[in-house]
Amino acid sequence: MKPRLLRLPAPFAGYWHVQRRPRPLPSHWRSLTGAEGISSYGQRQEMILVLSACGLPHQLWRFRQKEYIYVPALLEDLARQELQHFHAEKQRPPAPRGLPPALHACCWLAALPLLLLVFWHGLRCGWWPLPDGLPLPVSWEQAGALDNVRLRIYGEWHRLFTALTLHADAAHLTGNVLLGGIMLPLLARLTGPGRALLLTVLGGGLGNLLTVVLRREFVLSLGFSTAVFAAIGALAGYMVLHHESKRYLPLAAGVGILAMWGMGEGNVDYLAHICGLAAGTALGFGEALRTRRGWPALPQWLSALLALAVPALAWMRAFHG
Repeated sequence: MKPRLLRLPAPFAGYWHVQRRPRPLPSHWRSLTGAEGISSYGQRQEMILVLSACGLPHQLWRFRQKEYIYVPALLEDLARQELQHFHAEKQRPPAPRGLPPALHACCWLAALPLLLLVFWHGLRCGWWPLPDGLPLPVSWEQAGALDNVRLRIYGEWHRLFTALTLHADAAHLTGNVLLGGIMLPLLARLTGPGRALLLTVLGGGLGNLLTVVLRREFVLSLGFSTAVFAAIGALAGYMVLHHESKRYLPLAAGVGILAMWGMGEGNVDYLAHICGLAAGTALGFGEALRTRRGWPALPQWLSALLALAVPALAWMRAFHG
């Protein structure tokens, strides 16, 4: 006669499973890992992490060469819900990090207008013949340099932009063209050539305005370096919104470039460089906010045309004002 296997009804099956547990464990604690136990080291660490983070009491037991995690019976459903939420969140695809919407091509075009600075300096120094209709170059510095006293008293706003196109000597011009030739294409890669040029010119003019506001004593200032540091600041300000993990790293990089290039020895206008960097940072942050919100902006060609027109109109005002 063959022995008959006794099959317990469903209500008694759970009871039979509850009895197969470590004896020191309270009888009202339930296993979250079933009869098979924990399958891997990673599963054990994740479960302990979730339960600890949620403040749920739990115990880890090794029983018959397997590991189990137990929780009080009243908290079993809550513990399972938290574990399910954790796994669902883990499988969810990562959210976009807010990188720039697109990288612009032909970013080298932003550096071409720097050749106009060389041409303008050459006219002033007599490297090539002076076109008809322009006054003598000896009067250009007096008419266009950043004179904070004349700007305050007579409101000669054009000096904010004409001063950007004047340079003391060829070495001053070369340094600004080289540094600008590096920074303008980098900025144009994010904003486009026209927008990068417009941000640079407007940042240089705004930086000169901040210099006039902050400086009380008489100082005669000139050079494109204020606009170059405005381009550096615009690049840093633009990247602040798109650098989620290390948001302040672009700003630190901008300050580092200022310390290396803008604080040298000699006749250097430190305040103008700092103001240019601050003005460019604000403009770059605003440009990044515009792209993130999808606000409209001028086309690239129109932005470039406006950037070139502002100094031209400023010089017309200086010569015929």
